[in-house]
Amino acid sequence: MDQNTTDDSKSLVRIVLPMMARHQVPITPQNYAVWYAYANGDNSELQKTLDTMIENGDRFTDQQNEKLCAEFGFSSEANEIKKLRDELLQLLLSILNDISEINGETAHYESFLSNSVESLSKDPSIEDLKFIVECILSETKAIIEFGKTAQRKIQNITSELKVLKENFEQTRTEALMDFLTGVANRKAFEEELTKLTIEADALMKELCLLVIDIDHFKQFNDQHGHAVGDEVLRFTAQKLKSQVRGNDFVARTGGEEFAILLPETTLSGAEAVAENIRAFFSTASLKTSGGEKSLGRITVSIGGSKYRRGETTKSFVQRADTAMYSAKTAGRDRFRMAVDL
Repeated sequence: MDQNTTDDSKSLVRIVLPMMARHQVPITPQNYAVWYAYANGDNSELQKTLDTMIENGDRFTDQQNEKLCAEFGFSSEANEIKKLRDELLQLLLSILNDISEINGETAHYESFLSNSVESLSKDPSIEDLKFIVECILSETKAIIEFGKTAQRKIQNITSELKVLKENFEQTRTEALMDFLTGVANRKAFEEELTKLTIEADALMKELCLLVIDIDHFKQFNDQHGHAVGDEVLRFTAQKLKSQVRGNDFVARTGGEEFAILLPETTLSGAEAVAENIRAFFSTASLKTSGGEKSLGRITVSIGGSKYRRGETTKSFVQRADTAMYSAKTAGRDRFRMAVDL
């Protein structure tokens, strides 16, 4: 890399990171790519959009950051998959080349053996026999050595494929994770929702859904700042995970909203989980990470629904959402189950 290019990149890093901190943008690969391009002047439309947002004093919420990434093509998933695709293509070309070499070598050996058989069929002299044996020994040693080399190549290829497979799995895991809280994101939730509803229909299994929304989160954020708000979101995500079983599925589906899929759970079982969650947050006392300042407490409103055989995933989620808003309307810090919705 050109030294000037390297120096320019370092200079931009020193500009980009403080800029992101000033506007309270989380440091994620996608967000960094957006603001790096902005600082570098790569995209005039991006510059115009961000300049307008900054001038208007707009907040860079998670939803807004995701929208910017998608609109201007900074999807980490897409970039990582392209990189992995290129690595796999290069590896496959290497494998094809090695296979053609192996085929060429074995074809040569097969041809040599056929010629030797033909020579032995012509009543050869003792000198001819000696020469044929020496040639067979020499060619056999060569094919054995080539076989060892080929085996080493195959072992190396196998190792590379294992590493590539791990990279694919890691990329997929990251694509399905919410960077801020460490739980599953909306995409992962929708995939799991589809899978579990199909299982529920096919195997006649129970399935329930809880939708959890932090009460008055915007006011909390405005009062204590986005950094503290992010800590609360992380705290909420981890506590939700601690309140459920191993096969239950916790996801952050947007802003301050979370969802929990409860496979093989009855409606009464879902109610018990909802009440445990509500009660925990209702009594939990929040403090800053250093523990020197009390932040009071947060409460949650929860809506739940039980899956009806054959209904769409949209209907299943909407009924839980409606129940959650019913809990909000009724005064918050409570849960409602969509029995008749």
